[in-house]
Amino acid sequence: MPMRLPLTIGLALFLGGCAATPTLAPAPPPGPLPGDPQQCLSRADCTTKTSRTLMFVFDYAEAGGALVQRKGSWLFTPSAAKPTGWPSLKIRLADPPTGRFEFASQCPEGDCRIGEGDLLRVYRSYLGEQPCSLLDSKALARCLESTSRSPSP
Repeated sequence: MPMRLPLTIGLALFLGGCAATPTLAPAPPPGPLPGDPQQCLSRADCTTKTSRTLMFVFDYAEAGGALVQRKGSWLFTPSAAKPTGWPSLKIRLADPPTGRFEFASQCPEGDCRIGEGDLLRVYRSYLGEQPCSLLDSKALARCLESTSRSPSP
């Protein structure tokens, strides 16, 4: 019996120490990689980028483009909007938590103030926290010049 007492105490101390050790949470599943501004990384990121999308479409309208309408997760230039020299827009808002914002534009007259690819770059700049102003032509020109030098995704 004298041998069992130290063994029992040792086992009790060992188990007590194990119980006090915090367990590690399982690793989260791999998600989308950062770097694509049109991709959401989380629910909060989707909410933030939806707000930035709304800021983009309001700035777009203030610069002279048509105010978009919303139907479900789609924002779009209404077909009744008269051409104003700006491309028509079609944006699908991302589904949280890891959805993707889809963007399309079309210049119905063929001679819009801003090209479709350039407008996509501007939209992506809004999503990426560094919006290029559609309201200041000099700032917009500098922005488009700097983004055209870097590779686009």
